[in-house]
Amino acid sequence: MKTKYFWIFVIIVGAILMILGSAVGSQFYTVLLEQLIFYGFIGPEFVQLVSSIMVVLGYIAYYGGYSVLVAVFLILIKWSKVGRIIITIATGFGILGLLIYGISWAIGYFSITLDPTWQTILDTVHGLFTFSSGIGLTGTATVVVGKFFEKKAEKADEKEEKSEPKSDSPSENHGSKFCPECGASLPAKANFCNKCGKNFD
Repeated sequence: MKTKYFWIFVIIVGAILMILGSAVGSQFYTVLLEQLIFYGFIGPEFVQLVSSIMVVLGYIAYYGGYSVLVAVFLILIKWSKVGRIIITIATGFGILGLLIYGISWAIGYFSITLDPTWQTILDTVHGLFTFSSGIGLTGTATVVVGKFFEKKAEKADEKEEKSEPKSDSPSENHGSKFCPECGASLPAKANFCNKCGKNFD
């Protein structure tokens, strides 16, 4: 359990660095939506739904480190899955930025020719990412690492709890036993079940 709280502390430190480094990325989701609609990747019937999803993602990304702090609170109150999803969205912009930079570098280095449509999308998305703040990038990486190890620590804790032998079995609790016929709880010295009438002699 102590290990889990250590990694939660690491996530908090990363969130603070994200806030100090202004690591936000709401603009990305807006532009991505525009590009998907413009190039026909989203049909007219799904535009409203996808737009709503992008708005939510945009707000989570916009608040960056603050969103991560909210996620930490959710993890602490046992809403771990929701908290981790929020962390993934809040840090996804920075991770995606590195990925886009990597793809752009590889395309330039290996002189790969893309379809004009994909090249335009890549150029547009690439223009959204700036890494002028090393603090923001460091914070994002710290949060991602913290989330990964926090999840592992929680799984280890759950496994340990399941493997621990239970000291008190129900049949030994408070000098009681259970009827093998109907399962009723009875005094340890009972000779018959007062619920179903089963005789123990």
